[in-house]
Amino acid sequence: MLFMIVAFVHVVACILLVVAVLLQSGKDAGLSGAFGMGGGGQTIFGARAGDVLTRATTVLAVTFVVTCLIFTRIRPTGAGSVASRSVVTKVPQQPAASKGAAPVPVPAAPGAGDAKQIAK
Repeated sequence: MLFMIVAFVHVVACILLVVAVLLQSGKDAGLSGAFGMGGGGQTIFGARAGDVLTRATTVLAVTFVVTCLIFTRIRPTGAGSVASRSVVTKVPQQPAASKGAAPVPVPAAPGAGDAKQIAK
């Protein structure tokens, strides 16, 4: 349940962060500043919109980082979770070789003898 709440907050923060960054104007006020058409700090949302968007970007970026850190500490549990499908726990354990046992032969790599035949 906690994982789903954090995931929801994370996705909402990501979407709002993208929107907040895209709504901000650059230092040169976009193309109008590059060609000297003015515009200054005015946007379609008013002169003070830059301050609000800057604060919103900061808050959303902190929220994004905090939810990322929370994801490192919690994980879903249950039969279908990633934690229950770990490859490490599925590795079969081989018995230790006794001192008198013959070593197990390692099969040759496929195509190992082909290079010798091609060279002839």
